Amino acid sequence: MDEQLLAMIVGLTSEVTVMRARLDAAERLLAASGALPGGAIDAFEPDVEAAAQREALRKATLEKVFRPLREAAEAELAAINAPVEETLS
Repeated sequence: MDEQLLAMIVGLTSEVTVMRARLDAAERLLAASGALPGGAIDAFEPDVEAAAQREALRKATLEKVFRPLREAAEAELAAINAPVEETLS
């Protein structure tokens, strides 16, 4: 379990670092071109459709990140329940 958690943390950290660098570059380029006024990103309020899309992306990301833990827990439950099910048959 510790190895799985460490792998998740390292993977997430790597993804976040790359994403933050790309976001910073995009914000700087947009501000330098005058296409985006300062503070526009922090002030942005998504509409209903955008909020729904963000929520779907959030759920998909969480599923991906926590999949190793879920699979390990399911395997552990299956192993625990297997002898009980065999006894009842």
